[in-house]
Amino acid sequence: MVKDYRISIAIPIILLILSILLISFKGIPKSIDITGGTEIIIKVNKNIDITPLKNSLHNIAQVEILKSADGYYIVVRVSEDKVNIAKEKIKEFFHVNSLEKLNYSEKTVGAILSSKFFEEGFKAILFAFIFMAIAVYVAFRNLVASGVIILSALSDLIMALGGMSLFNIQLSSATIAALLMVIGYSVDSNILLTTRVLKRLSKEFDEVVKDAMKTGLTMTLTTISAMTVLLIVVKLFIPVAEILSNIATVLILALIADIINTWFLNAGILKYYITQYKGKN
Repeated sequence: MVKDYRISIAIPIILLILSILLISFKGIPKSIDITGGTEIIIKVNKNIDITPLKNSLHNIAQVEILKSADGYYIVVRVSEDKVNIAKEKIKEFFHVNSLEKLNYSEKTVGAILSSKFFEEGFKAILFAFIFMAIAVYVAFRNLVASGVIILSALSDLIMALGGMSLFNIQLSSATIAALLMVIGYSVDSNILLTTRVLKRLSKEFDEVVKDAMKTGLTMTLTTISAMTVLLIVVKLFIPVAEILSNIATVLILALIADIINTWFLNAGILKYYITQYKGKN
């Protein structure tokens, strides 16, 4: 926590603005869960050069190779209207006349279903946020205290999306679920801080915040550690399970953002509010 509340508030606000700019200009990549399309996964026994396949599918499909404990997986993601072209290029690359001769699997999500995923996911986040805001206001009955918790939660969400844009993490049904979890984590730490501060107005503000930080940071860092272990295990042993690594990464980014927004933004605004409150009494 920074002693000067103006600096404490300015740091997360700058990061929030940068996140908004990043999302606006770079965008967030979307998975086939959101855009619709087909994902073809081909298992191979050794690491092979997929550059020719990438070149042949340039501007047609996304191609990558993932290493796992039991081999290598070539992943091709393509829109529905170009699936047949992609399959022909894959057959040419492997010199086969049928994909059935390869150890492959295929997943297709239709455009209507994918748009429904996105619509329902967006509604879930929106309603979760609205009900969270109502619950917080009912609990505190204080516009400043409630407003700063809501602002911190919103900042966590936007910064997490900014991190997804920066690191090219796809927006999917799984990462939308992770973003819903972000709201819960954010509210936990912010309610802890706000409750401690408002119930101990007679004590020194910085001491109250430091006491709250011991509990809050312990919770947050424990979760970050767990997600980091999950991310490392997935990356090393089952990289084909991209959904798990995406969820873990989004939560790590969001929890780092939560540390900044809770202990800088929320604490800074509360310090200003408490200073003004005590000055009038």
